[in-house]
Amino acid sequence: MQAREERIAKTEALFRSVNERIAETSVHFDNGDVTDAEFLCECGDPACSERLEVPLEEYEQVREDATTFVLDPDHIEPDVERIVRRRRGYAVVKKVDAVVARIVQRLDPRAESA
Repeated sequence: MQAREERIAKTEALFRSVNERIAETSVHFDNGDVTDAEFLCECGDPACSERLEVPLEEYEQVREDATTFVLDPDHIEPDVERIVRRRRGYAVVKKVDAVVARIVQRLDPRAESA
């Protein structure tokens, strides 16, 4: 396994697990008017602290596939992921590198409860 791809996948999976808690908290405290939440960029840079405003409904759609993530559009690694769609302030990407895709699927927090 290549070290770079493993590092990217593990970092993205870590950011994703934090975002899962953000989504859960937003839904838990929703009084009917919460439509967006501020998520962490799910890129492979462990030093990234970029925040992305994403509609909760969109985030749920992204989470339907363990290989899709929300990123700052400037943080995309073209050899690892491709853009599925662009939105104002963020992009939805899908992993195209087989090693990265396999790791993020294994580390998907929702896979444990499925």
